[in-house]
Amino acid sequence: MAIVKMKRLRLLAPRPDREELLRALQSLGCVEIREPAIDLSDPAWEGLGKPDHAGLEKAREQSLTLNAALDALRRYAPAKDGLFARRPEITEGELFDDGAYAAGLDAARQVLEGEQALAAKGAERSKLLTQKASLEPWSCLDVALDEEGSAAVPVHFCSVPVKTDFAALEAAVDQADVPAQLVRAGSDRELRYFLLICHHSAVSACYEAMRPFGASRVTLRGWTGTAAENIALLDNRMAALEREEAQCKADLSALGERRDALRRCVDRAGQEIGREENRARLIDTDTAFVLDGWFPAENQGELEKVLGKFQCAWEAAEPTQDEYPQVPIKLKNNPVTGPFTAITEMYSMPAYGSVDPNPLMAPFFIAFFGFMMNDIGYGVLMVLGTALFLAKARPKGTMRDMMAMFFMCGISSVFWGCLTGSFFGDFLSKLFDLTGSAAAVPGYHDAAGSFIWFWKPLFTPINDTITVMIGSMVLGVIQVFTGMAVSVSMKLRQGQVLDAVTQEMAWWCILIGAAIAICGSAVAGMPAGLGTAGLVILVLGVVLLPVGSIIRSKSALGAITWLWDAYQGISGYFSDILSYLRLMALMMAGSIIASVFNTLGSVFGLAAFIVVAIIGNTLNLVLNLLGCYVHTMRLQCLEFFGRFYQDGGKPFRPLAVETKYVDILKEEM
Repeated sequence: MAIVKMKRLRLLAPRPDREELLRALQSLGCVEIREPAIDLSDPAWEGLGKPDHAGLEKAREQSLTLNAALDALRRYAPAKDGLFARRPEITEGELFDDGAYAAGLDAARQVLEGEQALAAKGAERSKLLTQKASLEPWSCLDVALDEEGSAAVPVHFCSVPVKTDFAALEAAVDQADVPAQLVRAGSDRELRYFLLICHHSAVSACYEAMRPFGASRVTLRGWTGTAAENIALLDNRMAALEREEAQCKADLSALGERRDALRRCVDRAGQEIGREENRARLIDTDTAFVLDGWFPAENQGELEKVLGKFQCAWEAAEPTQDEYPQVPIKLKNNPVTGPFTAITEMYSMPAYGSVDPNPLMAPFFIAFFGFMMNDIGYGVLMVLGTALFLAKARPKGTMRDMMAMFFMCGISSVFWGCLTGSFFGDFLSKLFDLTGSAAAVPGYHDAAGSFIWFWKPLFTPINDTITVMIGSMVLGVIQVFTGMAVSVSMKLRQGQVLDAVTQEMAWWCILIGAAIAICGSAVAGMPAGLGTAGLVILVLGVVLLPVGSIIRSKSALGAITWLWDAYQGISGYFSDILSYLRLMALMMAGSIIASVFNTLGSVFGLAAFIVVAIIGNTLNLVLNLLGCYVHTMRLQCLEFFGRFYQDGGKPFRPLAVETKYVDILKEEM
């Protein structure tokens, strides 16, 4: 349970072996390749260069094609994957099968071509609908759309705004005293349509008379025959398009059978991208290439076995102190503390050479979460839900860690629920009261005979507020002192004895001495002299603070600055310990909300009680999951990590086979 010891790898190998060697390292999965810290523009490095990016661009393009095809299948052939659907297991040989990959790419192109054909038909149908809408107003006239009349009597297709008084328009044309006739057609939301038939000598006079009404000429180019005839043709074509679209959708749905193959190809493309991105970090010449990177020292034997198959020169070296900021961080933990790496990565990985926080944080995180949730029913649901998900879905990475973490927090919730006697709040006591069986149920009852729990609770959040408050602060003191102890251990290991004695140890004396002195003088029955002993310890701590400040500053100024340090320390420790009262707040809030819902349901009888209790406790569980997680993580990241944590590390990201849709069965190399 520590930060894994890393070694630096430098390798020189023939360029023809580059792809095969990278593939072998990817299969091994324990080498992180980094950019060498050299300036290729320096004449001293003449002849060295970077690999081209053609392979990376090709891999990304293929990945985009495959993912686009999967997205299309989600729309036209939805998968029937359940929440607990297990990923198929394949070997690396099957994943890297070039034939299967080529077939998957062909299937992806078929899917995209089918989607493009469907989109084209949809666009054509939209165009036909627009054309039909433009012809609808003329469908009531038995006039060809290309009708122009004769040279003596032309025919004009015209329109006016739909709100125009058409009778007034006709009257205006009549008042022009010209040989003309207006023939009404239909209208749409914006315009009213009509035909203007008049002698060619009267065209100008007619348009002048219609100008105040906003009349304009309509151009209907490209149409022959009547509007009704053309609408019938459009309807026939749209019916044919509907059949063609249905066939396209059926073809796409049939391609849904290739979904698993496409998913494998997506994972294969991901490996190609990862390998090409790492290849871009190499330095090469026409005949050789150079690899620089990091690997866990515990994997050196496996690495030697793989590199022994190639004609290459390589060395593994311990990182120097100056290289520590560059060393990637890998945490090695057991099944209990390992899942908390997800929390650590959200905050920041520890610096190389410092302390792995997971073993220190895990027991506090589990205890605090369960303390705030403190319900047997909620805890059992968490345990069963996460266990089922882990067993059926077999999640990987962060999702697996989060599920395992909530599983342990569920157990903690059951433990604290047993101490408080909480099962979906006071669900059982309300249920037994409604059914009239409270007195017959064996267990602990109050003075009125109402059932409380099967045994006497150690405390209850609602009735024992002071106990909960003191317990919260005690838990806070334990975690704060643990953080201080880790800091002392680190300083002693680094030879900073003065800082350890005059800082954390001095504050231990002050805090513990003050507590002993108060208890010795204020609590009856304490041994004689206890208060005096506490004062002696307190004074020792008060003396150590300025002494350390004077020695570090090497001047009398330290005697003054220690006052500010003391003020910051007192306010800091006081506020940090008070922050743990959020444990009490969330414990009480969850219990009160559950009790309110149970009481509300019990007012209306047994049936209503069951319904309201289920709904209310479901909501309360969701809120508690979010609140307990956020506040527990806050206590770790701020109040606890601030005591000793040295962040700034970069997560170890080796070149490895990482998949999304399949699980890889490891083969013997």
